[in-house]
Amino acid sequence: MNSLVFELVGPAGVGKTAVLHAIAQLAPLLRTGIRIDRVRRLPVITWSLVALTPALVDLLFSDAHLFWPGLRHLGRLRTLPAEISRAQASRHRAILLDEGPVFSLGRLSVFHNAATGRGPLARQWHQEVARWSTRLSGVVLLDAPNAILAERIRRRVKPHPVKGADDREVHAFLDRYRAAYHDIVRRLTADGRVRIVEFDTATATIQQVAADTLSALDRWSQPSGMTLAHPGS
Repeated sequence: MNSLVFELVGPAGVGKTAVLHAIAQLAPLLRTGIRIDRVRRLPVITWSLVALTPALVDLLFSDAHLFWPGLRHLGRLRTLPAEISRAQASRHRAILLDEGPVFSLGRLSVFHNAATGRGPLARQWHQEVARWSTRLSGVVLLDAPNAILAERIRRRVKPHPVKGADDREVHAFLDRYRAAYHDIVRRLTADGRVRIVEFDTATATIQQVAADTLSALDRWSQPSGMTLAHPGS
């Protein structure tokens, strides 16, 4: 039986990376994250992008400055299924993605209006939503109030586009992402097959959120009876 595939998503500053690391410590039978080796997978990526030519042209003319990030996310949506299939052949009983389809669909929605457009890019975006609604088993959506997220963004070491912005700009940025994620999750879960659970990282510790996330994944993994955590954790 193939491993179930879940995705952990949330706006910047929500603590996604910390939660993912905590889950990895608790669940040795859960694979956390999949990275695409662009050099090794270059032929597959190239052919995938050839098939996406109309969407790429649309992407280029929508905003040339954001073409390369958009290209990366379109390519990821097309090549990630093969990487997941490869990972499903391993000992892991489930896979938890951190930069998966919801993440890439969100970027394309926020920066390229792919969810609301009418051209080739929008059509490709909707096709990917339909495709991933049959591949994902569930989505774990993390969130916290904007004021807390803004403070976390400013405190962390790594750069961020709105790190030096005022509260109004940061909150607007976070709201756009939050709205995009909720829209994507609504579309993915419309037929009832993909499940969703939400956690507030402002009211619980990283360890609590990780444990609660793992409990949700265990419930979703029934009736196989498998557990992903260490015995007694």
